[in-house]
Amino acid sequence: MTTDKPYYQHLNASNDLVTPYAAVRAGFVALALEKNRRATPFVEQARVLKAAASRIKTPMELVDLEDIQPALLTAAGVSDKAARYLDIHDKIAAIRGLIENFLEPAGAKFIEELVFRFLLIRGDTLGGSMRNVGGVLAQRKLTRMLLSTLTVAGKSYQWLHSSMNRWASMTDEDSDIELHLKGLSWKSNEQNSSFNTTAHQSSIYDSWTKTAYLLLKSEKKTQLIKDFVG
Repeated sequence: MTTDKPYYQHLNASNDLVTPYAAVRAGFVALALEKNRRATPFVEQARVLKAAASRIKTPMELVDLEDIQPALLTAAGVSDKAARYLDIHDKIAAIRGLIENFLEPAGAKFIEELVFRFLLIRGDTLGGSMRNVGGVLAQRKLTRMLLSTLTVAGKSYQWLHSSMNRWASMTDEDSDIELHLKGLSWKSNEQNSSFNTTAHQSSIYDSWTKTAYLLLKSEKKTQLIKDFVG
């Protein structure tokens, strides 16, 4: 077996690739917490919708509340993408369908019915966003390990903001950088090194995905990170 691959230095047996029970448990807890974090905006939107709808006496009056029309369309089952292709008449028709088929039959509890249906549809949106969240959390964990190792080693770095697409220099206050970081750049042995969170490979190791996989599972992760950073 050749030993030119860096991850061979840290693999002794197939069991080294088995995730310990404690790590599995921690992973599921992290997923649950992340799901609740992402659900918070939808819960707050539902509260605002309930307060706005409480101003009216009958379900059909909802048609006249233009300020909550997007939320009404959501409760009617119209996705944000679909809403962009509908004209005002189609939107009103969808809202009327919601009112006539579901809210009016609910009687005095029509506001409660409206909020429940809004949250049900938003829950589907949340479920879609959670499909890849395991990889996102692993990416954040790896990124935080890299940032910590660079800081402890006294190596300056620059990081690329994912939404602004702009490079920023290292600062003393780096909390939550991993939530927005898309790229990382630093110098190692007078050579520029980089780490791209959206790529499948790193310019440092052509097998970085295997190395990153081990970083998240191995008890030797500290040494692995040091090897990775250089």
